Amino acid sequence: MKIMKFFAFVAVCFLMAACGSSDEAAAVASKLKDGSQLTEKDYTVLIDYCGKYAEAAQKIQDQINVLPSDSQEAGKLTDQLAAMTEKEVHLDAFNSVLTNVSKEAIGEKNVELINKYAPLNWFDAPAWAEVDTTSNVVGSIVEMPASDTAGVIAGGAGEVVAQ
Repeated sequence: MKIMKFFAFVAVCFLMAACGSSDEAAAVASKLKDGSQLTEKDYTVLIDYCGKYAEAAQKIQDQINVLPSDSQEAGKLTDQLAAMTEKEVHLDAFNSVLTNVSKEAIGEKNVELINKYAPLNWFDAPAWAEVDTTSNVVGSIVEMPASDTAGVIAGGAGEVVAQ
């Protein structure tokens, strides 16, 4: 199990090194600093940069989520996540742009790209982003009683939960 975590860590490090050294990301950051107008291609670079980070961070976050908060392993993973975040020099500026961008400014393909990354915990999507919350839904809740649960019947896969 430790070897799997080690290889996952190495893979994340390689991924983050590739994202962090991107000349395209540096060019977009320079445009932001200069106050220049971003193109759709620039927005694609910006979204991909934040999205790749969010995917790598999500893998670590998922490991943290299954551990007790006071475990040493959770502490190490949290430190790992913090170190990874510090290495991403453009992340704050890019996230700031992302949260305030309009659909019209970024183009239709980039809207789809934002919607792809929007469900990730570490991706700062704009308020208009669509997050598909139905992918893991097995059933639905019709009505829950305020205090008495004796009348609640729970169903299995794909069945409706009803009172």
